[in-house]
Amino acid sequence: MPDFKDQIRKRLESFDLSPMREHEIIEELSQHLEDQYEQNLRGATTEDEACRAVLLSLDEINLLGPELKRVERRADEDPVAWGTERKSNMFGDLGQDFRYGLRMLIRSPSFTIIAVLALALGIGANSAIFSVVNTVLLRPLPYKNPDALMMVWEEATHLEFPDNTPSPANFLDWREQNTVFEGMAAMAQRSFNLTGVGEPERYDGRR
Repeated sequence: MPDFKDQIRKRLESFDLSPMREHEIIEELSQHLEDQYEQNLRGATTEDEACRAVLLSLDEINLLGPELKRVERRADEDPVAWGTERKSNMFGDLGQDFRYGLRMLIRSPSFTIIAVLALALGIGANSAIFSVVNTVLLRPLPYKNPDALMMVWEEATHLEFPDNTPSPANFLDWREQNTVFEGMAAMAQRSFNLTGVGEPERYDGRR
């Protein structure tokens, strides 16, 4: 796509504008000219013809005059007092920002790909972290008084296993001699095949 900013900048040299105002006019007018250029291309014209038509329309309808007056009028508005807000068209500004951002993404495909990948990784990581936090911390366990649940291990000092799974016989002795807990239950880790719709999947669980 042609760079219309240089053409606009040349036409603004005689207006003696401040760098900030000149930049604002160039940005807004270049967006307008780019839209017109793309519209001309959709009309089955060549790139050179579309570019000439845009520059011709810039001179014929004298876009610089109205745009300059608009910017000057904005600069002459009363300053916003502390604690008040300037009235503006929120949806109009939002649409303009969206179009400008879309143009920048189209012009920089490599940056767009990196940004999309970063967003995808960030969203995926946040979803995974929230799932773990929700399961472990937020969602209560399906038991009465889950805060009072405890897991008891057997320590095998001769094997240097601080958390060793007790044998069924030891568990039965614990439960019979228990004087601390209201009740005791044993569980074992097993692998299960989940079947139903689609291919079966294997999951680790406890029962």
